[in-house]
Amino acid sequence: MSKISISYNSPTERMRYGADILFRTCLGVEVEWLENVDLDNGDNHFYTINATNKSLQCPIHSLSFGDDETTRSSGVTWVEWKGFKFPGEVLGVTDLMFDPLAAAFFCCSRWEEIPSDGERDTVMRDTHGRFRGVSSAAYKEGMLRTPLIENLAKILAKELGIIPLITRQDYEYHPTIDIDIAFAYQGRSRLHNLTAGTRDFLLLRWSSVRERMNVLLNHAQDPYDSYDFFLNLHGDSHLTTQCFVHFADYKRPFDLGVSKSVLVPLIGKLSSRATVNWHPSYDAISHRGQTFLNEKKTFEDVGNTSQIRTHFLRGQSSMWTAFQEASIQHDYSMGYADQPGFRAGMSRPFPAYDIEQDTPLELVIHPFAVMDSTLKSYLNLDCEQSLHLVSELSDSVREVGGVMMTVWHNTSVSNHGIWKGWQTLYEDVVRRCLP
Repeated sequence: MSKISISYNSPTERMRYGADILFRTCLGVEVEWLENVDLDNGDNHFYTINATNKSLQCPIHSLSFGDDETTRSSGVTWVEWKGFKFPGEVLGVTDLMFDPLAAAFFCCSRWEEIPSDGERDTVMRDTHGRFRGVSSAAYKEGMLRTPLIENLAKILAKELGIIPLITRQDYEYHPTIDIDIAFAYQGRSRLHNLTAGTRDFLLLRWSSVRERMNVLLNHAQDPYDSYDFFLNLHGDSHLTTQCFVHFADYKRPFDLGVSKSVLVPLIGKLSSRATVNWHPSYDAISHRGQTFLNEKKTFEDVGNTSQIRTHFLRGQSSMWTAFQEASIQHDYSMGYADQPGFRAGMSRPFPAYDIEQDTPLELVIHPFAVMDSTLKSYLNLDCEQSLHLVSELSDSVREVGGVMMTVWHNTSVSNHGIWKGWQTLYEDVVRRCLP
């Protein structure tokens, strides 16, 4: 097995974490720390990455030392190297002009999101309290649409002359489906259907009136019932399907799920051909604690709660420790609503990090590259433009042998309403992303 060593007498947890991300996670290369050696490193201002025939001397950024106050006051400067830009520039005389371990830590810990976490009224966040993609340093530096840290690892391997165990041939495609609103008409209360039907009637929406009546009378399939479509599509392509199901009480304006009387049989159907995971509701994330745990306990009877993706992508890095304490093992919320790309600079799964306690967690973060609503609602792209963008993202993941994950919804592949034509687009997306 390929192996590197890093010479430094007092590595911090952040340095160890950054090294594990770059070498173990991205390259499959083991890391050994040489801590009891005689180093002439100018009062611990640099470390040395050693391979068999070559070494690289790297400066240490204040972020690696855990000096967040200094880092915030001075900022994290990005520097261009080998055709990319990386965070963690340090002025000095070393082989590199930046700290690669700090770069990995900065991206994967989501350090830049912590100072403004919970500040809903800042320009950094949207009305849902989510950190905006356009607010991220990677977006501003033009590096959001590439798995930056995996590219950094690849470049370091080349510079050091080491052979990665993870190569281009290890590329994988993981399609995921979020089920926010399982059915358009089924599973809704009589009052809801009466009110909505009356509204359609008064507004002369005759096609909607007929459609609702036909579905409720079992004369037609519910338009959001696209489950056989994507299950068959994934199955024919030898892909594993991951579904994240909203299983909370109806609560406007954001939790618009349907009755559990129709959800439970649906989950049973999906479970025979897919992994069915919990999609914690907007309310559960807003009122964490008992509300979150109660909803989790309810879903445990029908699906898997060890893997989650938060509704509206409202999961933040500040919640990772709480997720782990709630026995959640995998979080699939790592991505932006407003921008496609790689929020953590990673396409591959990686371990979470607790910045407050300065320690890595057992929780595994699974990043996604693109979501359907980002393309349509935020970027206003048509089907052709969307496929082109997805293709570019997939190509960037292939280059590093990473994991291309997409987020689509049962509604967006329904060919219904605003999603006309998007079922065909999804077929093209799947074909384009296949290994």
